Amino acid sequence: MNTIPEIPLKMMPKSKEAKDVIGFEWNSDAGRNHKLGGKPDWIQDDETPKCRGCKKSMTFYGQLDCIGDDVSLGDCGMIYVFVCMECLNTQSVLQTG
Repeated sequence: MNTIPEIPLKMMPKSKEAKDVIGFEWNSDAGRNHKLGGKPDWIQDDETPKCRGCKKSMTFYGQLDCIGDDVSLGDCGMIYVFVCMECLNTQSVLQTG
Protein backbone atom coordinates (compact mmCIF):
# COMPACT_ATOMS: atom_id res chain seq x y z
CA MET A 1 0.00 0.00 0.00
CA ASN A 2 1.58 3.27 -1.10
CA THR A 3 -1.07 5.56 0.38
CA ILE A 4 -2.79 5.11 3.71
CA PRO A 5 -6.33 6.57 3.79
CA GLU A 6 -6.41 9.93 5.58
CA ILE A 7 -7.48 9.83 9.23
CA PRO A 8 -7.68 13.28 10.91
CA LEU A 9 -6.60 13.38 14.55
CA LYS A 10 -8.13 15.59 17.21
CA MET A 11 -6.23 16.72 20.29
CA MET A 12 -7.96 15.68 23.49
CA PRO A 13 -5.93 16.94 26.47
CA LYS A 14 -6.25 14.86 29.62
CA SER A 15 -5.14 17.49 32.13
CA LYS A 16 -5.40 21.22 32.74
CA GLU A 17 -1.67 21.56 32.05
CA ALA A 18 -2.08 19.87 28.67
CA LYS A 19 -5.10 22.04 27.81
CA ASP A 20 -3.14 25.19 28.73
CA VAL A 21 -0.39 24.55 26.14
CA ILE A 22 -2.77 24.05 23.21
CA GLY A 23 -3.39 26.96 20.85
CA PHE A 24 -1.79 30.06 19.45
CA GLU A 25 -2.54 33.66 20.39
CA TRP A 26 -1.88 34.99 16.90
CA ASN A 27 -2.94 32.11 14.63
CA SER A 28 -6.15 30.19 15.36
CA ASP A 29 -5.59 27.79 12.40
CA ALA A 30 -2.17 26.57 13.54
CA GLY A 31 -2.02 23.28 15.39
CA ARG A 32 -5.06 21.70 13.72
CA ASN A 33 -3.42 19.58 11.04
CA HIS A 34 -2.56 16.38 12.92
CA LYS A 35 -3.40 13.28 10.88
CA LEU A 36 -2.51 9.75 9.87
CA GLY A 37 -2.30 8.79 6.20
CA GLY A 38 -3.36 10.77 3.19
CA LYS A 39 -0.74 13.07 1.69
CA PRO A 40 1.62 15.32 3.63
CA ASP A 41 0.57 18.95 3.97
CA TRP A 42 4.09 20.18 3.25
CA ILE A 43 4.95 23.61 4.64
CA GLN A 44 7.87 23.82 2.22
CA ASP A 45 8.88 21.55 -0.68
CA ASP A 46 8.25 17.79 -0.81
CA GLU A 47 10.95 15.99 1.20
CA THR A 48 9.68 12.41 0.97
CA PRO A 49 12.64 10.30 2.12
CA LYS A 50 14.06 7.17 0.51
CA CYS A 51 14.42 4.04 2.64
CA ARG A 52 17.97 3.50 3.87
CA GLY A 53 17.54 -0.22 3.24
CA CYS A 54 15.84 -0.72 -0.13
CA LYS A 55 16.27 2.89 -1.43
CA LYS A 56 12.56 3.15 -2.42
CA SER A 57 10.39 6.17 -1.57
CA MET A 58 8.87 5.74 1.86
CA THR A 59 5.14 5.75 2.64
CA PHE A 60 3.72 8.79 4.43
CA TYR A 61 2.37 7.55 7.77
CA GLY A 62 1.27 10.76 9.46
CA GLN A 63 2.02 14.30 10.56
CA LEU A 64 2.09 16.12 13.86
CA ASP A 65 1.35 19.82 13.77
CA CYS A 66 2.54 22.33 16.37
CA ILE A 67 0.71 22.28 19.66
CA GLY A 68 0.82 25.87 20.89
CA ASP A 69 2.84 29.02 21.50
CA ASP A 70 4.83 27.55 24.42
CA VAL A 71 5.84 24.35 22.57
CA SER A 72 5.95 25.54 18.96
CA LEU A 73 8.36 23.87 16.55
CA GLY A 74 10.14 26.91 15.18
CA ASP A 75 7.67 29.07 13.29
CA CYS A 76 4.65 26.71 13.50
CA GLY A 77 6.49 23.65 12.22
CA MET A 78 5.24 20.19 11.37
CA ILE A 79 6.77 16.74 11.88
CA TYR A 80 6.14 14.26 9.04
CA VAL A 81 6.57 10.53 9.70
CA PHE A 82 7.38 7.99 6.97
CA VAL A 83 7.71 4.20 6.97
CA CYS A 84 9.05 1.67 4.49
CA MET A 85 6.36 -1.00 4.38
CA GLU A 86 8.92 -3.56 3.15
CA CYS A 87 11.87 -2.93 5.48
CA LEU A 88 9.90 -1.37 8.37
CA ASN A 89 12.42 1.47 8.59
CA THR A 90 11.07 4.84 9.71
CA GLN A 91 12.17 8.42 9.19
CA SER A 92 10.79 11.78 10.16
CA VAL A 93 11.11 15.20 8.55
CA LEU A 94 10.67 18.54 10.33
CA GLN A 95 9.68 21.65 8.39
CA THR A 96 9.02 25.13 9.72
CA GLY A 97 7.29 28.12 8.18
